[in-house]
Amino acid sequence: MEDILVGFDTATADNWKSRLEKDLKGITFEQLSVVDDNGITINPFYTYEVKESSAPAFNHADWSILEKVVVRDEKAANEQALNALSTGASGLIFECTGADTDWAALLQGIELPYIYSFFKLKSGTAKEVLDLSAYLSATDTTSSLTLAGYDPLADYVASGEQTYKAAFEAYGVATLHKGQIVADGSIYYNAGANSTTQLGLITAQLNEYVQTLADQNSLDAIKQIHITVSVGTAFFEEIAKLRALRQLIDLLLAQYEIAPEVILQVQTGTLYKAPFDAYNNLLRDTLAGMAAVLGGADALYILPFDEGFSKGKDAFSKRMSINEQLLMKEESYLHQVADVANGSHYLDTLTMQFGEQAWAYFKHIENTGGFLAAFDKGLTTADIQTQAGILLEKYKSGARTWIGINKYPNSVDMPQTMEIELPQEGIISPLNMAALIIS
Repeated sequence: MEDILVGFDTATADNWKSRLEKDLKGITFEQLSVVDDNGITINPFYTYEVKESSAPAFNHADWSILEKVVVRDEKAANEQALNALSTGASGLIFECTGADTDWAALLQGIELPYIYSFFKLKSGTAKEVLDLSAYLSATDTTSSLTLAGYDPLADYVASGEQTYKAAFEAYGVATLHKGQIVADGSIYYNAGANSTTQLGLITAQLNEYVQTLADQNSLDAIKQIHITVSVGTAFFEEIAKLRALRQLIDLLLAQYEIAPEVILQVQTGTLYKAPFDAYNNLLRDTLAGMAAVLGGADALYILPFDEGFSKGKDAFSKRMSINEQLLMKEESYLHQVADVANGSHYLDTLTMQFGEQAWAYFKHIENTGGFLAAFDKGLTTADIQTQAGILLEKYKSGARTWIGINKYPNSVDMPQTMEIELPQEGIISPLNMAALIIS
């Protein structure tokens, strides 16, 4: 058979660079490249010569649509949960604030075997875990997507309270619900950390738990790992960040020769929330949410668009958070294809670069004594505050645009008074970035 490609030159990267420079009258490939917040050079185009396509980062296509229920009163929380499920949610986050939850009252009428559910327990003793596990076993209402646990390390770095450090020191098989490790890294994005720092810290945080169980000769008890991570509006960066996170977790677990199931629960961040023209947050949330599902979220919680400055519109904004995800599925069919980013030379390259840099940062943390030691020495907090300061300066100088805040502000829009919370010494705390910019 005749080769129909005879006579056609191969389009190499050098060919494209030469044509680019000619068409742009002397502007070079290098001049069009930019360095992002992670110190990674983003090129104007990518080819297979930079990074050949690899295996998909994940194999699932669908995800669970979440609503968070803060449990202060079991009856009220139950009503909110049932309402969420009846309006489109397919999963629930129960944030338990007390130590003696009435599980029967909270879960009345909720069919846990058919939905994703995560019980975020208050860090402390193993009693809560044992009580919940006993209730679920007695009622036979659990499934592989019924997840529960607490993360004393996340609570410790966000508060500095020694009770949480003591809870970590008591960590063991008895504190796990059905062998599930819970690691919450959502605060790092909200505190202003860049993507590679977020990834490195989540990896180090998870490693503390796995290493603790390894020291107790209990690695075989680990059945599932539940990771929580926040995403922002840097669309391609967030896709690559989540893809790299799965690869980092797999690489870490391979060191221990274990392969438990990994559940990635993603939530939109608070860092980009703006109280001015608050409905614009719906657009920002949609962008962040799309990045989350394309990046491989198993479950997604889109925070209400008026989170933190609501004027009694909780029910409406929560419903909108669910509707955004329903549109992603029923109108955009984002739940039909697994790892759609696979094969994109740009995203494959960025995923690889994030993974390499984050693994190097993880090893740096380990060389300082591990996640807990790095925090106690102030190294983690210093890194995040430095990165947050750089980000803030970019917004204040206008080098980075935030519509409604430092660009095209609405002079007649008067939001509720914002409290400016500066980073607290010695802990990792979320920032009110919009308030800091306009202050």
